[in-house]
Amino acid sequence: MLFIFRMQEDSMLTPLLKIINLMIPKDKKMIVFDSAPDFSGNSMALFDFIKEIEDKECVWIVDEPADVPDVKQEKRHSLRALFRILRAGTIVSTHGRMAEIRVSRQRYVNLWHGMPLKAMAYTETNGREFKPPVSFDDENYYLIATSTIMKNALAACFNQDARRIHITGQPRNDKLFRPGRLSEILSVNPDSYRTIILFAPTFRSSEFIDDGNLISHHLNFHDFDADKFSRFLQENDILFLVKFHPLEEDEARKFFKRMDNVLLIESDELTRRHADLYDILGGVDVLVTDYSSVYFDFLLLDRPIVFAVPDLEEYRRRRGFVLEPFEFWTPGPKVRTFSEFLAELEKCINDEDYYRDERRMINELVNQYQDDRSSERVYKLVWGED
Repeated sequence: MLFIFRMQEDSMLTPLLKIINLMIPKDKKMIVFDSAPDFSGNSMALFDFIKEIEDKECVWIVDEPADVPDVKQEKRHSLRALFRILRAGTIVSTHGRMAEIRVSRQRYVNLWHGMPLKAMAYTETNGREFKPPVSFDDENYYLIATSTIMKNALAACFNQDARRIHITGQPRNDKLFRPGRLSEILSVNPDSYRTIILFAPTFRSSEFIDDGNLISHHLNFHDFDADKFSRFLQENDILFLVKFHPLEEDEARKFFKRMDNVLLIESDELTRRHADLYDILGGVDVLVTDYSSVYFDFLLLDRPIVFAVPDLEEYRRRRGFVLEPFEFWTPGPKVRTFSEFLAELEKCINDEDYYRDERRMINELVNQYQDDRSSERVYKLVWGED
């Protein structure tokens, strides 16, 4: 009978479950949380803020229950999870789940999982052959943004009434302003290195990772030289962290395990420690990415960013961007070859003012709030009158 409760996958059951949901009374104090992976991102940061509030009952809907002290959990698609969802006064999600059966008496807090740089949803397909993401127009629906520009970008991506989008900042970014957990999570002493660099590329579909045009594990560069890179890291006393999508980690593990001063951040280890990338990001000195919107968050730290984009024209053609021109919105050197990458990385390490004016300008445009109170703002927005 487990298939009966797979709301997300079986659209035929959705109308029935929604009718049932309309009839079931709601517990205004019950909040169900959801994220991908479990216990991560904006949902986890907001949960950490709310869990100390005595009159709220917080329950996580998870893929796999974990040994997390004092956290109520229900396994996704189970009867118990369905009951919790139907009884909840509020649903909080980073990926729009549980929205299909939600009714307007339930608050729905769509925290999403990052501000848009790449085209997505309606802006990627112009609405053609696309199932709309979660989007409601009632007063109990909340989508958050980090600035007016991002609010308008999200409205376009979600085909959303902009009045349902609220500028609060992202709860996960609160962690950037507090002591990080880098040494605890990665079992490494950051003081042993002069510089800590993180490579965090966007996730690409498998046919776009290694189709003869691009290999992300080579830091996106055709001319990548592993031996030369290892020497560069050692000579400059650099710890180089890499974080790929879970589906890319197996190949990355094979590639990077033979390189000195390189450490792969594995998703399973983060989950085991009930952490995410934002528990580490505050301890990073330089970010390297391509088209991942993680750099919008990193701008809050005013630290150097390098964009490894040898396939920029192809990516713009195949995927596209919400924010153009890309060159304006990316405040850091754009490198297309491995030799350029090493040269620009050296400049970032040795000159803290490199691209600083550009970073601060873009930060002002994409991050209206530059503090550790985003969770508080979301809480006041949603539950302020309770």
